Amino acid sequence: MNTDVDRAVGAEPSQVRADTELADLDVPAAITRGLLLDGGPRRALFTEAAIAACHQAEQAGLGPYPLGFLARHVRAGGFTAALDLTEPAPGEPAGALVRGWIRAAAATGLDLGREHLFARWLGRVAALVELRRRFPTRDR
Repeated sequence: MNTDVDRAVGAEPSQVRADTELADLDVPAAITRGLLLDGGPRRALFTEAAIAACHQAEQAGLGPYPLGFLARHVRAGGFTAALDLTEPAPGEPAGALVRGWIRAAAATGLDLGREHLFARWLGRVAALVELRRRFPTRDR
């Protein structure tokens, strides 16, 4: 098991993890677990994993618009359509990053509910990237 994901899943609301602690979170593993398992893994997907993915997206130069576009693409065409994109995000680092996320999601199997859940997660990550752009902090 992935201990980073397990720790994120086991965190109680009173045990909030700092952003710096999430930097090395295995986002693809959290995506797979969060799409397959309700409860703690699903909460971790939309909290810790989304925050970690936001930081990874920023480091790859990926903004909220391409993530929002990808979310809409997944919602409309599912995992298969997303995997068929030759360039799922602009630039090689961003493309490689989101390809890993898409592959992790697709590994859960074709299922409309999981595809929509993943699209919602991508939308959440896009929103976090946008919020961090609008309200920068001093530690960046």
